[in-house]
Amino acid sequence: MGNGQNTSYTLIHRARDLGDEEAWERLVEHYRRFIYFILHKLNVADSDVDDLCQQVLMKLLNDLAEFDREKGRFRPWLSAKIRDAAFGHFRRVGSYQRRLDGLRAETELQVQPAEVDAIIEKEWATYITRQAMDRVRAVFQGQAIHVFELGMTGLSAREIAEKTGLTVSSVYTLRKRVKNRLYLEVLDLTADLES
Repeated sequence: MGNGQNTSYTLIHRARDLGDEEAWERLVEHYRRFIYFILHKLNVADSDVDDLCQQVLMKLLNDLAEFDREKGRFRPWLSAKIRDAAFGHFRRVGSYQRRLDGLRAETELQVQPAEVDAIIEKEWATYITRQAMDRVRAVFQGQAIHVFELGMTGLSAREIAEKTGLTVSSVYTLRKRVKNRLYLEVLDLTADLES
């Protein structure tokens, strides 16, 4: 599992200090891929994602001192920053397009804030699971991951055993070990990134 020595709140607190570049870099490392992922899910054009991600990170840097742990968790606060940046981008693109087309009609956003929040929640779960699975892959060798992934496709233990040359009991054991480790990694990442 992760080092767990610094909770994400401690990291956030340290990152507030503009002189602590290491803390800021770790915070960016934790959340940059998630920001990219959400911007892609919101259908931000590929050519705009890098710039918009930088805008979110700059907004995060500037507003981090305003984050109040007593008012809520960090991830929803960050999610609001991502959503606001995306909506601002869509408004600018829509405004530019209206000028190009000579239209004066008010552009309506394709996605509403509640829908964006639901997308972010779903994608956060996916993001955490992927990160946890990457950690699990680093721990297990041999056929354990392969057996687990075959199980995720819906194959029965008997079918997996036939496919891999393992016994059915070995398939159950390997799947259970990987599943348990995955569960622990998800808990660790969640505690680290959502404290």
